[in-house]
Amino acid sequence: MAADTSGTPPQDVSVYISDAIAATEGQDWSNVLLITTRGLAWYPDNAYLLSLQGYTYRKMGQYQKSVDVVSQAIMLEPNEIRFANRGYGYLALGNYSAALADADAGISHNATYTANYAVKALALNGMGRNSEAISAISEALRQVPGSAHYWHVKGIILSAGGNCDEASAALEKSLEIDPDYVLAYPGFGTASEKLAALNLACNPAPAATTPVKSPLGWIVVAGAAIAAGMKR
Repeated sequence: MAADTSGTPPQDVSVYISDAIAATEGQDWSNVLLITTRGLAWYPDNAYLLSLQGYTYRKMGQYQKSVDVVSQAIMLEPNEIRFANRGYGYLALGNYSAALADADAGISHNATYTANYAVKALALNGMGRNSEAISAISEALRQVPGSAHYWHVKGIILSAGGNCDEASAALEKSLEIDPDYVLAYPGFGTASEKLAALNLACNPAPAATTPVKSPLGWIVVAGAAIAAGMKR
């Protein structure tokens, strides 16, 4: 049922926003969604509430809803935070060109909001433009060298380029800084998972020696002439 929005709003919009922020900090996504839905019933054009709701949908794995809601906020009040917010949603959907456009728009708004460099790096990586991706994430790390997320992103890009040693070092740095940082979206994968996959790819287990039966009935090991010198 639609909310009854006749009469006076039960709370000022600032109360809905502060309550939603508090729930976001506690990663209580269901509660954030409830609060923002109630607030938007009374204040449907509040860009802040829309942004919080879109962010929450992304954290809940509902990526298309996230993009749609944040797009409404951007139409009302575009800023660098909202472009990064939507950009991560586009990344989760695999829409790298749209994510890159949002990252560039966010950087043009405010080049010191570094999340857009991470979005740009991941978008470029998804497009196979790894050297440009490294440049983008290097700028994010230049400004915020202690970000577990940015080291994680760098590790992903270096892995894609086949640079095992530097990718491993970047992922280990991410884990050293904060092994439990909040991922950009549920399907992003942790640094621990990326490091395990990297180690498997870069250090494959040696091939097992397989016994092979010769046409004459000898049981031999491939590559080893064990019958040589035996008495007949």
